[in-house]
Amino acid sequence: MRKRTIICAVLALVLVSTLSAAYLLLRPVSRNAPQIRVAGVTLMVEIANTPTEQTKGLSGRDNLPQDHGMLFVFDHEDLWGFWMIEMKFPLDIIWFNSDKQAVYIKQNLPPCTPQACPVFEPPVKALYVLEVNAGFAQAHNVTLCTTFTFLN
Repeated sequence: MRKRTIICAVLALVLVSTLSAAYLLLRPVSRNAPQIRVAGVTLMVEIANTPTEQTKGLSGRDNLPQDHGMLFVFDHEDLWGFWMIEMKFPLDIIWFNSDKQAVYIKQNLPPCTPQACPVFEPPVKALYVLEVNAGFAQAHNVTLCTTFTFLN
């Protein structure tokens, strides 16, 4: 009888641990996640501000939830080049200067192919780069000089 109780307790512990891990992996992004407002739309963003995060970006992911994005925050303005290597879905990429004004926009960029993987580089220096689902810029009329603000 005692052995059965121990086995049940271990199984319950394994079940709780598995469910907890699944929740942490699959839970929606917290409303406390960083948010920006661009073109009248509030986006929850992941901040990529380390070289490792900036190199990886959104590569390898299956999708990006609507009204989400990845904001690359660099330590100085420069001609930051981006490519679509190991991407599984198309993106719009928007470069912003230190005043948080859009200075360059590339829309509906498809994932790289083995035959073609161009680097997209702005003609002017940028401090921030925003990656969002393809179609975002057109749907929300994002144009040069559109600005963004941090909400939290």
